[in-house]
Amino acid sequence: MPFYQLGEITLEIPSEHLGARVEAALERGSFERDEARALARHFTPADRLLDLGAGTGYMASIAGRIAGGQAVTGVEALPAMVEVARANLLRNGVEGAQIHWGAVVPDAYCDAQVRFAARRQFWASGILRAQDTRYRAALDVPALRLGPLLHETQATVLSCDIEGGEQDLFEADLPEGLRLVILEIHPRRYGDSGTAQVFATLLRNRMVYCSRGSVGTTLVFRRIGTEP
Repeated sequence: MPFYQLGEITLEIPSEHLGARVEAALERGSFERDEARALARHFTPADRLLDLGAGTGYMASIAGRIAGGQAVTGVEALPAMVEVARANLLRNGVEGAQIHWGAVVPDAYCDAQVRFAARRQFWASGILRAQDTRYRAALDVPALRLGPLLHETQATVLSCDIEGGEQDLFEADLPEGLRLVILEIHPRRYGDSGTAQVFATLLRNRMVYCSRGSVGTTLVFRRIGTEP
C-alpha cells in the first residue's frame, strides 16, 4: 500500500481506490490542497470539526493536530475508506477522533438508509442519483442527518466534500455555534440553479461567502458577524 507525504501529514491509501488523477495529485502534493489550506488558515485549537466525506482522513488529521482528536468527527460512506481514515488519523498521532460510516443527508430525509454509488476512485463516489450510470457498485449505507450530527458533535467548523450531496443539505436551520463552512461545490452536477441554491440556503442561515481561503470551487462561508 503506497504512502504519500502532504506537508506534515502522512497518508497510506490502497492502490485499488486510486485513479491516475488522484495518484498524480498525491505524488506532487496538490491533493485537496485548497481545502487543506482553508482549514489550516481558519481552524483554531478551540474549534471542533465535522468532516463530511472524510475519505483518506486528511482534513481530519489536519484538524486533529491543531485541536486534538476529541475535537474531530468524520463521516465516510465507503466502508474501506472508513478504515483508511481511521488508520491515517492514528498514523499522524491523532487519537480519539471519530469516523462514522454513512452518508450525510438533509434533515428532511425520511429513510434509514441511502443508496450510494461507489466508484473505483473513492473521491468520485456519491449518493446515487437517477442520472448516474457509471459506477462500480451501489451500496445501501446508513443515512446520517446533518442537524443531529452538528448537535451531537457541537461542531464549530464544517468541512464538506460530498460530490453534489451539498445541494440540498442546508435547507434546515444550522446551529448558531457553527461559525464556518468549508465547502467543495460541484456545479457540473447541478448547474447554476443548484449553485444558487447552495448560496441561498447558507445565506438564510447567516453564512456569507468569505474570500479568505476560497479558491475555485473550494469555498469558505463564515457566520455573519464573525471575524473573516
